[in-house]
Amino acid sequence: MPFQPCSAAVWPQLFLQLGHIPTETTEANETTETAPEYHPSTGYANSADENMDGIDEVDGDDEVRHFEGDVDEEDQVQHFKGNFFGQYAEEDFEWPDDHGVEGDKDVDESSDEEEFDGTIGWEPLTALPAAFIPDAPDVDEQEQQMHQDEAHHQNQRNTAEARLGHGAPVSKPSEKAHKHIYEDYSEKIAGSENIYAPFESKLDFDIALWAKMRGSGSTAFTDLLAIDNVHDRLGLSYKSSRELNNIIDKKLPITRPQFRRQEVVIAGEAFDVYFRDVVECVKALYEEPEFAPYLVFVPERHYADKDKTMRLYHDMHTGKWWWRTQKQVEKEKPGSTIVPIILSSDKTQVTVFGNKTAYPVYMTIGNIRKDIRRKPSRRAHILLAYLPTTRLEHIKNRASRRRTITNLFHVCMGHILEPLKSAGKDGLHMRSGDGITRRGHPILACYVGDYPEQILVSGTMTGECPKCDAPNSELGSKDAPFEPRDLESILAALDLADEDPIGFAERCAELRIKPIQHPFWQGHPKSNIFHAITPDVLHQLYQGLVKHMIAWIKSAFGETEIDARCRRLPPNHNIRVFNKGISSLARVSGTEHNQICRFLLGIIIDIPLPNNISSAKLIRALRGLLDFLYLAQYPCHSTETLQLLDEALTHFHDNKDIFVTLGIRTQFNLPKLHSYRHYLHMIQEYGTTDNYNSEYTERLHIDLAKDAYRATNHKDEYSQMTLWLELAGEDSTTRQLYMQYAREYKMTKHPSVKAVTINALRDDYGASFFRAALARYIVLHTRPDATTRAQVEHAAAHVYIPFTSLPIFHKVRYNTVDSAGHKDESVTIDSVHCQPARRDKRGNTVPGRFDTVLVNCGNGGEKGVEGYRVAQVRAIFSIPEKHHASLFPSHISIPKHLAYVEWFSPFTGTSERNHGMHKVSRSYEYGERLVSVISVKDIRRSIHLIPKFGHVAPRDWTSSNVLELCRDFFVSPFTDRHAYATIY
Repeated sequence: MPFQPCSAAVWPQLFLQLGHIPTETTEANETTETAPEYHPSTGYANSADENMDGIDEVDGDDEVRHFEGDVDEEDQVQHFKGNFFGQYAEEDFEWPDDHGVEGDKDVDESSDEEEFDGTIGWEPLTALPAAFIPDAPDVDEQEQQMHQDEAHHQNQRNTAEARLGHGAPVSKPSEKAHKHIYEDYSEKIAGSENIYAPFESKLDFDIALWAKMRGSGSTAFTDLLAIDNVHDRLGLSYKSSRELNNIIDKKLPITRPQFRRQEVVIAGEAFDVYFRDVVECVKALYEEPEFAPYLVFVPERHYADKDKTMRLYHDMHTGKWWWRTQKQVEKEKPGSTIVPIILSSDKTQVTVFGNKTAYPVYMTIGNIRKDIRRKPSRRAHILLAYLPTTRLEHIKNRASRRRTITNLFHVCMGHILEPLKSAGKDGLHMRSGDGITRRGHPILACYVGDYPEQILVSGTMTGECPKCDAPNSELGSKDAPFEPRDLESILAALDLADEDPIGFAERCAELRIKPIQHPFWQGHPKSNIFHAITPDVLHQLYQGLVKHMIAWIKSAFGETEIDARCRRLPPNHNIRVFNKGISSLARVSGTEHNQICRFLLGIIIDIPLPNNISSAKLIRALRGLLDFLYLAQYPCHSTETLQLLDEALTHFHDNKDIFVTLGIRTQFNLPKLHSYRHYLHMIQEYGTTDNYNSEYTERLHIDLAKDAYRATNHKDEYSQMTLWLELAGEDSTTRQLYMQYAREYKMTKHPSVKAVTINALRDDYGASFFRAALARYIVLHTRPDATTRAQVEHAAAHVYIPFTSLPIFHKVRYNTVDSAGHKDESVTIDSVHCQPARRDKRGNTVPGRFDTVLVNCGNGGEKGVEGYRVAQVRAIFSIPEKHHASLFPSHISIPKHLAYVEWFSPFTGTSERNHGMHKVSRSYEYGERLVSVISVKDIRRSIHLIPKFGHVAPRDWTSSNVLELCRDFFVSPFTDRHAYATIY
């Protein structure tokens, strides 16, 4: 009889490891002892000054050092104890888009109520704040304590900042400032006790919201309200669309600046530009009460070790740019607070058919934490402007037309951003949501866009790097020297535009820039547009070299075999199975390229190349590119991980010549490939790439461009779009901000099937040895004296199973839990399916699905595969409560949900040399599959296995049967970024 692979010692219930690591925070002659979060991939949350002397050594495991200005060596550090400037936990750096895959819904279970069984998953809560440690006070006492801690925290922060030269408050918090604009508004209108005012009731408000956001049109809505008794029975405060519009226009508050319209005349034609006051936009973000607890006012240096040898980079304030700029501004204007401006622009099509486009410009500030900025629902971006989208077709000369379009862009942007010049130089008083006023200096820090947008913004030549002077012929080199573009020389050349037009053009040609008449970035203080051009994961990686790599691989191995393997991959929550292959895809999106990356390496491992050419270099090149892709998206980098990033790029360059050997490429002088050489430096300057990824602003196109366009009558649309955004689009959602700390598994409240017989488990679910496996599980938890295999087998043979059927669950879902215990049930970040074959409503057979998972065998850590093993889940069940007493002693806690699994071979500890993936196969004993019953909480996550196809994929294999027919598999680390960080 198959025996479970883990001894009794490794099966006791796992416990969460909660602990604090003492830390000290040095900030402008202040040292604060705190209990920080421990980041699993980086260690201690530390910061320290790299270029300043005279800082006293501190005791503790970790240090965070904030900007201090110029400090003499003789100055002594004054110490006081307190807790300010928050700390960091693992999910503060959550992966941006690992929030489930569309289409992963269980129709049979979608209506079931779900409940959390009270057990958070195996993953440790990394150093939760003290208020959330077990044995906390009762709810009322805890809330009271939290409020007291918040007030104490704020007082300490104010005291600390008052002593700083930089970021110093110029006023104390005012009571009025703590009120949100909506609270102030509700007090001013009649009937302030009505939370739906100026609407009469919730129904009144809901119908208005539906009419404006989902309704069929103004005329149809007016006709609906005109039906007899509809208005009276519903108790509405409006009788037509016109009356509803008047309520919205005149009685609802507007929290964002209003749009202006101005004409720009160029080449004899006038164009409308719709824009907001950029300074007022900066203030709107800075002063938003929802962001007050999450604003950052000073740069910090963080380290992963107490010796301060391993620097950490994550949010923008941990980068070198902010620190350097703070020092420069501080010399001229002591007591300054840097407000980094992040801009993004990109044309987008607003109609499904036709060529109607919009050209939005978005803006945010680096003071807002990146985990908030990257979520559209947090409204941390502002639509700054709509630029003209004209093609200037009346200008017949193509070169003149291109120059004119470029100048039109810079004229518009220059006019919009002109107020930033004086504000950045002299500063302006701004009051944050906590009521403290500081002198902020808004400075253009980052510009986010795809390659054409980068060329347009920087004024450089197409085909060249917008950041450095690398010649086009050396863009494919891994080590050709280059220098950043010389801003001073370029500005000197631009100054010739009005004085010496001929010399201006000649000098621009020498510097390899376009002769633009006064680019918008000219004259912005402390700003270098060539440094401000940021990496772009979406367009440079997914829509860049990944796109090219997929095409090269299809050319090398043939589309037929590639498609055959794509169709035969087993299903997984994070994997899209391309049932028609990938060769027939047209207009492939970044999301689809992301999905293809998750299995591309695994399916080509053993496909032979033409002429018996070894595929080792091709596999190594692809592995290097994928490593670079995933490492580039790490939400927190250390000196070590940046070294891995550089090594991954080198690994690709060292092997890319295989595509030349195959005749697929002749050279690699691609600007997007060259841009990868700037990633390491840019992460050190501005923090990790999720601070400035165009993927987030692309998502804003839906809400702030496409939806806005659909709300118009398509005539003079921009005036209607801007009005719609002011009244509805941008201010329709306000949510409480929570940080996520842990993952939980969640089961449906009721089982998918209330009673499944043990015989049906064997025949339909494949749980062939259910009774024996359950008996051994009972012995291992009730007989601590049974320590040998023979003793366990002998005791299990005498266990009586008193039931013949039991409740079965078909899915495990995983959601996130924040520090306050709030669950985000709207997003399923992972799931495990185990459901037998069935028929759908049309009578068609739906194949069974039994997912593979990564199981913690008792000593699994946070990184690496040691202590883990792959298994296939055959059934998830609960032992009927009425039988607990007959099977387990009263002092034993019985898991509510158990799983019957079939094991794969243990990890060997070393991965394959070329592709770097672990190989596993089915585990057998006495010719039968090795099985066990385990607790569901021991399942860390789902795992995707890629079959070892051989030279040609067997044609009888399908996506639904490949796990049964294939013998050997590769464990994919690319299913999502969490899997990569875990298995890498």
